[in-house]
Amino acid sequence: MTRPTRALINWSHFRHNYQLAKSGVSGKAYAVIKANGYGHGLVNCARALSSADGFAVACVDEALALREAGIRRPLVVLQGAYDAHEWALAAEHKIQLVVHHRKQLQDRASATLSQPVGVWLKINSGMNRLGFRVSEADDILALIGADEQLELRYVISHFSSADEWQSPVLAAQLDTLYSRDWPVPLSISNSAGLLTEKRINNELVAEGLSRPGIMLYGSSPLNYKSAAELGLKAVMSLESQLISTHDVPAGETVGYGGDWTAERDTRVGVVAIGYGDGYPRHAPVGTPVLVDGVECPLIGRVSMDMITVDLTDHPHAQIGSPVELWGEHLSVDRIAELCGTISYELFCQLTPRVKRVARELPSDGATVLNP
Repeated sequence: MTRPTRALINWSHFRHNYQLAKSGVSGKAYAVIKANGYGHGLVNCARALSSADGFAVACVDEALALREAGIRRPLVVLQGAYDAHEWALAAEHKIQLVVHHRKQLQDRASATLSQPVGVWLKINSGMNRLGFRVSEADDILALIGADEQLELRYVISHFSSADEWQSPVLAAQLDTLYSRDWPVPLSISNSAGLLTEKRINNELVAEGLSRPGIMLYGSSPLNYKSAAELGLKAVMSLESQLISTHDVPAGETVGYGGDWTAERDTRVGVVAIGYGDGYPRHAPVGTPVLVDGVECPLIGRVSMDMITVDLTDHPHAQIGSPVELWGEHLSVDRIAELCGTISYELFCQLTPRVKRVARELPSDGATVLNP
């Protein structure tokens, strides 16, 4: 018998979420598929959205992997080039680069480019992570404009608090960006930005470019609205099966350290998944697990290859019963909150031994390269 642990991927839901991100705005939307498509598979994410306006990744290596797989849609690298060699690779493979530091322009000066490279100027509007301050913008714009091998495409920034209801930090970042006119459209809205401020949707995205990320995978980017409330559909369902059941008398413990003690005679189920698969080791007792569609609480510590659940109130469960850890019937956001983390981490930390199984094959992604 093959180990039953797998991540079932629903690509039609992925496409639904992308169309939801695009609805109501006239601007373009680059799907963010960095970090192996948030654990869903880099190349298959691109193939599933073969008609997307473009894709955003974190590094040149990810962009090259897409090109090598035959993906011909526009690509932008959000961290830009790390050195002169990556500038040359970007030119060769028609990859756009974010410029967020003067060192990158120095590297560009020492690189030989086979053709012009599209660049996005990163502005630090208040996140204080990457980017130039608005006061530096004219100088950097002049440097880019003086280089015939660079083509400025967008001015990009990133919101730090768009997930919060009526965030004053978001308002301050918008004021910073509006403090001057820009020579090219803006790209500022992440998933949370797309779904929150009307000011963003009407004034910025309509003329610029949005970058939906976590919402594409069916997780809510907002801390006050669920994915279901937003109309998002879960793309990944993490599944396994019961591989054992047994009875534990009241007063006995279960698992490493004996942290959990049975307060009643308890029927215990063992599920073939653990932190070796990427299930969070710090998931607390009581975390819901769906067994045959019935919620059963996690008991004891998460082990490397197994977890244990309380089946006492689900007497019909048996070896082979299907288990969902998160997905279409159990929100990943609910699990993440209980574990003190976010859905991004849960998706990204799934290990390679968890097979990604598609409900249907994505398209071949063989689309025409646009500038």
